[in-house]
Amino acid sequence: MQTRTMVNTAYLASTVVTALLGVGVVALALRSRRWHHYVPLAAYREVGADGSRPTSGLAQIAGRTSTWTALYVVLVLGFMIGAMAYASGAITGPAVIGAVVALVASFLVVGIYFAMREHGRPSAQAAAGSAVATGMLFVLAITVVLVTS
Repeated sequence: MQTRTMVNTAYLASTVVTALLGVGVVALALRSRRWHHYVPLAAYREVGADGSRPTSGLAQIAGRTSTWTALYVVLVLGFMIGAMAYASGAITGPAVIGAVVALVASFLVVGIYFAMREHGRPSAQAAAGSAVATGMLFVLAITVVLVTS
């Protein structure tokens, strides 16, 4: 009985030590470099005469309220149609879950690409960031399958 208590105490001590090391690494990383002063050099390539960057076509479209309103209406209609199809028995629960997961995953991957492009990164770096996000989503999916089976 005493060895079981020692094992639990060892796990607790290990968790506490790991958490303290993690906090120490984060504190060291934050103090060792002034991150808030960092500006990528790619941001200076497209500086206009007045000192501001010209906006891309996508940024102009995304800046319009009508674009977001139309997207919201399309999403609401899509979710309503999906709910009606699920309620009528046309699609099953796993199909609905798969559709929501696919929507969130595509939002994440596309969002990373466009966020990196709008912050001055070249398209190759933005595509690499999206590829890393896609890989991490695949790793997460494999982990969920392995844990749940």
